[in-house]
Amino acid sequence: MSTTLTFTDPDADAAAIAAMSRDELTETGPDLLRESRKYEARTVLAAAALADRVYRERLAGQSEVEVWGSVIEHADKLARAEVSLQFKVSRSKAGSWIALADLLKELPLIRAAYLNGELSTNRASIMARCAQRGADTDTDSDSVDTGDESEMSFEEIVLDYGSRATTDPVLAQQLDAALISMNPDSVTEEREDIADLVGHVTITSDVAGHSSLGAVVPAHYGVFLTTQINALIDERTCRKDTRRVGSLRVIALGEITGVPGAHLDCECGQDDCPKRGGGTDSNGSAETPSDAEDAAEWDNLLPEPADADAPEVEDIEASSAPAPSNARAQEPVDVVEPVVEPDIPDPMDEPTPEEVPVAFGRALVVPGAPVLTVLKDPDGILVPRLQGYGPIDRDYATTLSEVAKTIHYPESARAAGPLIPQISDRPQAPPADPTGHGGHTVPPPGALTYAPSAALRAEVLANDAWCRFPFCGRPSHLCDLDHWRPFNHTDPEAGGWTVLSDLIPLCRADHQRKHLAEWVPTLYTDRRVEWRSRRSGQVIVTYPR
Repeated sequence: MSTTLTFTDPDADAAAIAAMSRDELTETGPDLLRESRKYEARTVLAAAALADRVYRERLAGQSEVEVWGSVIEHADKLARAEVSLQFKVSRSKAGSWIALADLLKELPLIRAAYLNGELSTNRASIMARCAQRGADTDTDSDSVDTGDESEMSFEEIVLDYGSRATTDPVLAQQLDAALISMNPDSVTEEREDIADLVGHVTITSDVAGHSSLGAVVPAHYGVFLTTQINALIDERTCRKDTRRVGSLRVIALGEITGVPGAHLDCECGQDDCPKRGGGTDSNGSAETPSDAEDAAEWDNLLPEPADADAPEVEDIEASSAPAPSNARAQEPVDVVEPVVEPDIPDPMDEPTPEEVPVAFGRALVVPGAPVLTVLKDPDGILVPRLQGYGPIDRDYATTLSEVAKTIHYPESARAAGPLIPQISDRPQAPPADPTGHGGHTVPPPGALTYAPSAALRAEVLANDAWCRFPFCGRPSHLCDLDHWRPFNHTDPEAGGWTVLSDLIPLCRADHQRKHLAEWVPTLYTDRRVEWRSRRSGQVIVTYPR
């Protein structure tokens, strides 16, 4: 770490940081972050130790007969309250610190990485909870068979995932997928327990005439609401509408759920606005052209029914077609009937000659919104994925087959195998064809066309779950497809071709960042991407799933 910082004179340190060059900041910043994480990790352990002292003092001198449920609960609350007071944090945070420290007692590898400043507290919590959930995986043996000569304990697998250049939500999804791969029954049981014990919707009063909403709901509920909200915003507003996206989402949620008076219209102020006065059917589908083509292409990959009694999945046409008949949630709802309450007049109110009827809203389903889609492996090896959410257990995927469109992983993804072998110490795959031709000597159909076909786009999305730039968690179906080796518009045969091995998903911001060429990617045949800084030589690797 730079020796120019005093840590005793705030003004001098602020001035020193402001005077640093870019290279100095690049060197000093990560060191400062690592040191701060070391301090926070020790703070968490100290908080847990204090809580343990208070807990033991409360129960000291009592016989085993006297130590029972309510007494233990009271001692536990006293311990959390003392940590809250002394460390000046909420009791909720105090409880999370204590819980993390307790988990780390049984996880020496994650504990060491946390104390060494390699992990934030939130990341360490995600990893510790997953390692604890997967404890049964290691019950029968000390290691997990990853399909290679080298074997890894589940804690080692978790630690390897935690070291990757991913956001915390992506890490949580990757760990869920690993756990589903190795212990699917435990994930199914946990999902059912959460539905019974944790599932809820809360609406509480907030300030200045607002309410706060919170909910724990099944994944496909969240995906459905998200796609509906996004589709309505896309259908009703143009890019010149200056309101925040958050404000638009609030209005869209109100209209979708039938709140009286909630209606989303574009407020760009342009007379020629293409979305002005639009309704759910005024502008056709809310899907982008690529989304519509993807949906049509995936129709060809619909699985056949397992037997004669299995429900058939009807074809879902492109976005201009009516809503699918087998997705009941997609059918427009005409009217939401209010619950009729008994008419009990207030004796203090003076009678009025006429009563003004209350206007109830109309629940709305946007027919152009993408349908729920589940990606499954017919061989049962790869973990199913709910598009817009992430990995789900196989029982859940089977349940959703009644309300969602089911598609198969393409052969390229199935050939790559499950997630777990990708992190073991097997020989690294070589770089992809540096010409960007994917090993082809003759351009395959569509290779010399800049825009990928719907089939190719679908294959890329099935292989790559997120934006491939380091520490970006944008889902791939919301990303651009970028040619790793640039496409040559003047002479298409000379540049990178539009083939799977030359395409990676990048969100719009990272797509533009890649073309600045400060970070240069190298794609490997196993779809790892190695990003190298032209300025410093630093290398960061990202993985497809």
